[in-house]
Amino acid sequence: MKLLSTLLLFLGLAAVNNANSFFMPQDTMVYDMPEQMPEFPGGADAMDHYFADNIKYPPVAKEKGIQGKVYVQFIVEKDGSVTQVKVRRGAHELLDKEAVRVVKMMPNWKPGSMRGKVVRTRYTVPIIFALS
Repeated sequence: MKLLSTLLLFLGLAAVNNANSFFMPQDTMVYDMPEQMPEFPGGADAMDHYFADNIKYPPVAKEKGIQGKVYVQFIVEKDGSVTQVKVRRGAHELLDKEAVRVVKMMPNWKPGSMRGKVVRTRYTVPIIFALS
């Protein structure tokens, strides 16, 4: 009997937890893999040029020979704007800050879509800081 009541309590809590995501308004839902992923204006090559033109290697990082790859995650909103920018995996504090700064400055993207409707999409980009 004790096992049955524990099981029912567990199932009830799981149902309440799932109900929250079930009733989430569709306009606030963020997709990780929509049918059509968002696109930087001009495509991937244009994004590479954007980073090359806008990243300012932090002088202290350059002096100390600090290099690395920073993974920055953000949301591409329905209007194409970039929001909720954060570092998912950093390389060094100085490089992380510069990567976030440049991503926050990005122009509006072509938003992602699902079943023909524009949706909010989570996106991650790797930004490489390398000294030559």
